[in-house]
Amino acid sequence: MTEEEYREFLTALATKYLRVSRLDLGPDGSVLQHDIDRLSATARFVRLVDERSDNATLLRECAEELRSIRVDHIVGVMDRAGILDALEEAPDITFQNLRKSAIPREDSRLLRRAGFENPSAEITIVIQYARTRLASPQTSPTEIMRRAQPELERAGEAMDKLAARAGTQDSLEKPKKRKIFNGIGKLLGGAITAAGNVLLATGTVAAPNPATAYGALGSSALAVAMIGQGIGDLRGE
Repeated sequence: MTEEEYREFLTALATKYLRVSRLDLGPDGSVLQHDIDRLSATARFVRLVDERSDNATLLRECAEELRSIRVDHIVGVMDRAGILDALEEAPDITFQNLRKSAIPREDSRLLRRAGFENPSAEITIVIQYARTRLASPQTSPTEIMRRAQPELERAGEAMDKLAARAGTQDSLEKPKKRKIFNGIGKLLGGAITAAGNVLLATGTVAAPNPATAYGALGSSALAVAMIGQGIGDLRGE
């Protein structure tokens, strides 16, 4: 599928399913902006704890933070906006053809704000994951997004276990720690871009134009893939 064909495909999905006029996100999208701010702060904190993963106190504080945040609200907004229905239509086509040109620049800015040092490289990696692991008619973007909240709660439990082992001979091996922190980072990054793509769809990030629907669904597909990869990392897949 060419870039133009993919653009037409995502635009058609948006035309068929998106119903953003039904959303009440507050002035200038303040409801989701608050979610983005909170999740970005948590993501930066997780990266700090990753650098000090031998500090039991920081690990316990991280566990509490992960248990306190909510991402199911973002999933609910995506559902009401029709974004999840659009992604469910033909996930094999949507994920197989996902490409950087379909990802709004706003996503890189959001990921950088969340502590990702090289958002462009991260997006490239997630796109390849989407093409190889999610490009199937059996993929359910809705199910992946709904797993984000319980997986974050499980991540809090993982932090508690790391805290209990910190500084002991029973301390978890570095590669396994890396998987846990990478997984949490991707879950948070995916939730942040998910909130951002709803704002894009409603025109609060970028003024409505012919590319808005294309970018909103491209960003949504990236968010689903990022969360899917984060879940896999947390589970050691």
